[in-house]
Order: sequence, then C-alpha cells, then structure tokens
Amino acid sequence: MEKKGWRRPRRLPFRTYAEDWLEATAAKRAWSHNTRRAYRGGMRRILPFFGSMALDGIKPATVAAFTRDAIGRHGPTTVNQDLNLLHNIFATAVREELIDSNPAARPERPKTPDHERAWRVLEPGEVSRVLKAFTDERARLVFLTSILTAMRRSELVNLRWADVDFLSDTIHVRRAKSREGHRSIAVPKALSDALWSWKASTPYQTDRDYVFASRESGQRMNPDRWWNEHWKAALANAGVDGYVRPFHDARHSALTHMAANGSSPVAIMALAGHSSMATTKRYLHLAGVTFKDEAAALEQRLLGTNR
Repeated sequence: MEKKGWRRPRRLPFRTYAEDWLEATAAKRAWSHNTRRAYRGGMRRILPFFGSMALDGIKPATVAAFTRDAIGRHGPTTVNQDLNLLHNIFATAVREELIDSNPAARPERPKTPDHERAWRVLEPGEVSRVLKAFTDERARLVFLTSILTAMRRSELVNLRWADVDFLSDTIHVRRAKSREGHRSIAVPKALSDALWSWKASTPYQTDRDYVFASRESGQRMNPDRWWNEHWKAALANAGVDGYVRPFHDARHSALTHMAANGSSPVAIMALAGHSSMATTKRYLHLAGVTFKDEAAALEQRLLGTNR
C-alpha cells in the first residue's frame, strides 16, 4: 500500500539508459567516428525491440525472444554482435546496481558459419608467395604494411604521410578505434624502403595526403572497390587455399607469428593496440605459447636452481 504523498519511483526505460550508456562509453573509451557509427548501427537494431521496456523488466526470456526475431532479419554475425552490445549495456547496469543480474549473460547464440568464425593464419611461405603474386604495387604495399605492422583496416585507410617518420622508422597510428589504439609502431627496413619508394612514385606526397590514396582523386582509398579483386587474385596466383579474410587475417597472421616467435605479451598488446590483455591472449593461445623461458627464470629467481 502506498503512503499518502509518496509516489513509486518511475522505472527507467531501456532506451534512455542505453542511449546514455552509448554516449558515456564512447567518451570514456575515446571511440573513433567509425566505432561510434558501428555501435549506433547496433542501437538501431536493438531499440525497436527493447526501447519501450523498463530496464529492470528485461529477463533472459526477453533476450531469447529478441534473438529469435533477429535471426529472421539478420545474419548470425550481426545477431551475435547485437547480443554482445546488450551484454555490455546490462553489465554496466549491474555494476551501477540498477538491476540484479545480466539478462544477456548467457544467451543462446546463432551458429556462425565456419568461414566467418575461423581465423586463417598465413604461413611464412604463403606470405612470401602472396607478396610476389600481386600485380598492383599499391595493393602489394597495403598487404606488406598490414602483415608487418598488424594495423587494422581503418588504420591503413586513414594513414597519412605525416604519420610515417622515416628518420626513426616509425608509424604513428593517430586515427584508431579507441584511445589504446593510438600507438607508435616500429617499421622494419623492408617496409620502410617500400614506403619510401612508393612516396617517390605517387603524386600525393604532402603530409596531409593519404599513403594509400585513390589514384584518381587522392582521397582515402575505398578497399571494397579494388582491394578484394587484387587480394583474391593474389591468393589464387600464390596457390593459397581456403577462405582468407582481407585485412583481418593479415593482422591475425602478424600477431600470431609474433607470439610464436617469442615476443612478450606486452609487446604484442602494444603493437596490436589492444585495450585488454584478454584479447591478446587469444593470439598467444593460437600460437601455442607456453613461456618456458619465463618459467625457468622464475624458478631460478625463487629457488636458486640452475639447469
């Protein structure tokens, strides 16, 4: 029974909380324009279903109903991305003590096709063959930069000559998906020489120009218009079988081989621009890294044993 003069607090609508969460998280993590746009796309898909509901009234069964509805509208990868978004929103609400538990903690997820789920790590011999198989020099240099720096697609697209320091052989990633993505990457000699030769041959050479600018306009390259064609042709000419994702698998290959070659987790995390060591651990696991030298060093320090 309500007491006279007392009103039950109004329940917080999911739409209000989710939109506030998006703005606060974007500012906290310093998301890039493209990352913000991707999250807003997810919001446009989840808000028609959840928007009018009370935040504390959403249950696991509600999330399951959303999943069933979304599967009929979108592919499994998109649905899983939206479930991740819901999980993150509700996880913050739990931390803020607005709800008791996360209704999207363990949702039943649609199965992702094997070619979308699996990483295809290129072997060293395959990398060499693919590099030789390109017939377009700009495409070859994009791949060389990707495989030697592990830069993301968006970082390559937005790379300008002002970001390339030939004196210190360093690339400064200034336009990244998060604050952690802003980093400096050491450039090996082969890549430095290739970038220098490319700069000498392109008409777009000022600091403001894009490294991989469109030949016709000088604007940012649109990989979807030309890269896929050159990428698929190079893979075929190099005799590389299976589905190899453009950009993504070159980055994964670089980080996995770096781990397999004995680089420290911190170095891999810094190169990749990861915000969490949990992400870096995926590459360490894939590379089968067990850190035997570190274990022996710890034994020596703590027990004084020599082997």
